Amino acid sequence: MIALIGMILALVFVIVALVGPWYGISIKLTLGTAEIKSDATMSLTATTLSVTTPLGSNTTTTSYADTREQAKATGTDTGILDIFNIAMYFTIFALIVAILALVFLSGYTFNFGKPHMMKNLAMVFGIITFIIVLAAVFYFMVAVPSQLKASDSNLQNVEDFGFWYSKSESGNSVSLGPGFAWYLMIVAGIIALISSLFIFMDKTAAPVYQNPAP
Repeated sequence: MIALIGMILALVFVIVALVGPWYGISIKLTLGTAEIKSDATMSLTATTLSVTTPLGSNTTTTSYADTREQAKATGTDTGILDIFNIAMYFTIFALIVAILALVFLSGYTFNFGKPHMMKNLAMVFGIITFIIVLAAVFYFMVAVPSQLKASDSNLQNVEDFGFWYSKSESGNSVSLGPGFAWYLMIVAGIIALISSLFIFMDKTAAPVYQNPAP
């Protein structure tokens, strides 16, 4: 039952990660002697790009398909969008596998089908969920800064630039880092792995219910 609850939580976290922000970029500029501040925040989910313009007065959200068309029209590199698309595919795959793990774990818990087979399949798919989630978060962590450096020559000489980056100078600042959805994927993977270990350690055979004799 503990494993079942854990797998449900892992599934919910993966679903939230699919729609939540994976990465964020925040830029603050002080313009001229009047110190007019302009705050711009960009939040990227697995499927959309949201940009909040100065002072949070206007927020626009566009799909990657529309963003790609706009980027092509201006000659902007779209490599970063490809990374988010791959992250989305990883997440969808993890979601499907987590659902299968939950189905087989429910079958084992509530004695549907063959208990031994249900137990093994639930454990295997739980471990696969962990592996896919791990692949997604590490791929994303490595690919994003590499792509940003490749698309911006100014970043190529910044030695400390990475997945987490923050710099402030003369009233201007830039901050980059993962959103809560990326962290949530890590938590989902850990929970899926722990649930699989609970399934493995369960040595109690599922009860077999029989109809009473007439």
